[in-house]
Amino acid sequence: SEPGSDDISSSSNSGEASRLEKAKASSSAKANADDRRARIRGVVAIDSATNERIEIESSTVVLTTGTFLRGVLMIGHERYSGGRHLRDSEEVEPPSVGLALTLERFGFPLGRLKTGTPARLDGRTIDWDACNIQPSERPALPFSHLRQSRGEEPPLAAVGNLIDCYQTATNELTHKMVMDYADLLPRYDGMEGKGNGPRYCPSIYKKVERFAERKSHNSFLEPEGLTSDVVYPNGMSGPYPEEIQQKIFRSMKGLEKVAIFRPGYDVEYDFVNPQVLTHTLETKSIAGLYLAGQICGTTGYEEAGAQGIIAGANAGRAAGAAYRGENAPIPFVLGRDEAYIGVLIDDLVTKGATEPYRMFTSRAEYRISLRADNADLRLTRKGAEYGLVTDPERLAAL
Repeated sequence: SEPGSDDISSSSNSGEASRLEKAKASSSAKANADDRRARIRGVVAIDSATNERIEIESSTVVLTTGTFLRGVLMIGHERYSGGRHLRDSEEVEPPSVGLALTLERFGFPLGRLKTGTPARLDGRTIDWDACNIQPSERPALPFSHLRQSRGEEPPLAAVGNLIDCYQTATNELTHKMVMDYADLLPRYDGMEGKGNGPRYCPSIYKKVERFAERKSHNSFLEPEGLTSDVVYPNGMSGPYPEEIQQKIFRSMKGLEKVAIFRPGYDVEYDFVNPQVLTHTLETKSIAGLYLAGQICGTTGYEEAGAQGIIAGANAGRAAGAAYRGENAPIPFVLGRDEAYIGVLIDDLVTKGATEPYRMFTSRAEYRISLRADNADLRLTRKGAEYGLVTDPERLAAL
């Protein structure tokens, strides 16, 4: 069972629970080693231009398929195969069908999830003066603890290259259109046609449906770059037909004459139940095969990046040891008491995912001690022990 709040206040019990947890997680990484039916040999790919078969040998492989496993894109009732649209293009990146079939053939339990992205707006057609400005934070706080300790801002912020976002909002007319045109939304493969999407990043339709008493929902208009006219309307995902998307946007303050660069769309894709993984994110049935990101049932950039760190570190260390003819290295595993990464992975591999998983502080029993301001103290030394941190300046700062 997971440690409760009482474990935090008892140092002896907490320490023992932490040691037991790490031992359990470490043994999980070695679990079923004798029972594995296969070991990874590499990757087979097909050159789309020449149709040539390409074989890449490797003792470890990390799959980070995102939304590409048998991906289907949807705008209104239109459905077409693809993993995503290319950035600033109408072109579609093709889905990974063969890879999904291969995982299915090896007995991996697959399910269907969906996610969506809003339309991209033309910033030149927005009445910015009618929206509420959301200025950049000054001084800007850098991610780097070294820069923080030196009192430095991020480089672009230091020279004044900052972008302001703006706030607008939906209204009752917006909500009426959102519901009136609901019959034009896609029908999905999962959840009896409703789709199994992220609970905590709902589409505008889901927000209006769930919170019918609300007369307005905020939307933050976020320019996509220093020199770009493309604007991301945060909170306005909704895969209606393009002309309906434009009607909905034009009902909002400041967007009365807005033009759409590219319509929003949804994507439905396969994922693997993460209970088939160890705490290193290596599959239990195929040695040397690791999974990370949306293929494990998560949603969100940070969640995907967190898994990439663990899967990549363990795969890289294992590949290096195999190349040098050494024994398998000690698994790199973070405990629930050490990092939110540890909480996320422990939740995934022990409980699985029945809907897109997102990390919250409320999921962590040790959230009082897991803070952004002590991340370097918690994790840098461990990173160095496993050969993942080598920068002398970062090590000296400890």
